[in-house]
Amino acid sequence: MQSMPDTPPLVDAEPLTGHLWVQELPTGGQFRFQVANSGRLTFGTADRTFDTVKAVPLSHRRTAMTVSERLNRGALRTALDDPTQITFFGTATRNEGISYDWMALPPFVGTDVWSDTQDGLLAPDAATTVYERLNLPTLPAITKEAPADHTDLTQYEDGTGFPPSAWRDGAAAGILIRDKTGGRAQVWRVDVTDSIPASPPDTATDLAAQYATSDRIERTVAALRDRGHTPTVDAIRDQLVADVAREAYTNFYHDDDFVVPPDAFHAAVGERVQKHRHDQ
Repeated sequence: MQSMPDTPPLVDAEPLTGHLWVQELPTGGQFRFQVANSGRLTFGTADRTFDTVKAVPLSHRRTAMTVSERLNRGALRTALDDPTQITFFGTATRNEGISYDWMALPPFVGTDVWSDTQDGLLAPDAATTVYERLNLPTLPAITKEAPADHTDLTQYEDGTGFPPSAWRDGAAAGILIRDKTGGRAQVWRVDVTDSIPASPPDTATDLAAQYATSDRIERTVAALRDRGHTPTVDAIRDQLVADVAREAYTNFYHDDDFVVPPDAFHAAVGERVQKHRHDQ
């Protein structure tokens, strides 16, 4: 699996040329995946790879779930004799201090596609088409095919040109800018923050009580049924844990470490789900 492409800040990037794609970039972690000839998925963060959804860290697990469920493997097999020649790159969206409409913002948004055959990244328009055919979401376009010579990128450097977000009230938090020759840059609004991380809870039981409420459990049951899954206790627990770790990431992670032992949190959520189902 190829490594994530480096995307420098706009102020440090080489001049972009030709025609530009400018897209909204949500907050989140780097995520990549590859598909074997059998259809089996290998997932990756920036520096590690994983063979199953459950092996993926909680910080990225909801993303792995989404890719596993939504990926159109048939379309991929039809398009490629050897899918291992392709590495997919994107963002594992999560709350890093900026609140989104979490029902609207997909857990995964695809950004780039690496082709071993071409020994490089596909152009932005080609990558977008690939993701659409594979039933995976990609970044919303702010502008497409804008001539670089006539595009004022300084509007993004000072934050004045950030457009409204497709996924939240207010302006976009980040912008990804790419040309068709591999040039790329990103810029973030440093003045945007919607939340302050809460103080870490004392125990996994406290954290579960805060997030695995009866209302949240029922919403998780409905979401599972909507996607054709049987809402078993284990399925509800796994879905709920992955969802809240994404939506309240800054409350679950301090200095890149989960604030309580993850296994204990899973167990505490499972107990609450079991009790809720028993009491119905």
